Amino acid sequence: MVHPLPSRLQRHFGDYLLLGDSGYLLEPFLMTPVTNPTNEAEELYYRALVRTRVIVELTLGVVKNRFRCIHRFGGELQYTPLRSAKIVSACLLLHNRCVSRSIPDPNNHLPEEDMPIEAHVVGAGDRGGTGRQTRDEIIPEFYGRMGV
Repeated sequence: MVHPLPSRLQRHFGDYLLLGDSGYLLEPFLMTPVTNPTNEAEELYYRALVRTRVIVELTLGVVKNRFRCIHRFGGELQYTPLRSAKIVSACLLLHNRCVSRSIPDPNNHLPEEDMPIEAHVVGAGDRGGTGRQTRDEIIPEFYGRMGV
């Protein structure tokens, strides 16, 4: 059984899981790459996680390029984390509106430092083993061979 998210995260994310790179600890609610995939299901999981993270990184790069105030080289948000989160949310909403109305990005290129790179897996570990248990349940359920 996949462990539910802690209640404080459940309110924000519902039944969804967060994805992180190998710099994060594996948690029941935060999936990280398998350090050394040993079978086809683990390899498929690894590839899916990397592909998803590349899409997220590209999207964030485009949004940071459009709204320079959230880019580390174009500005810095000098606000509380809550207010900063609201500003980032507003930028994401405005970006989605621009995309839906075909409004081009005036800075239509990604700065080189925002280009995603291939995941480098070093394995940050797992606090208490429950994250590994969750991941070990997810991999065969969603990436194992169907009907075999």
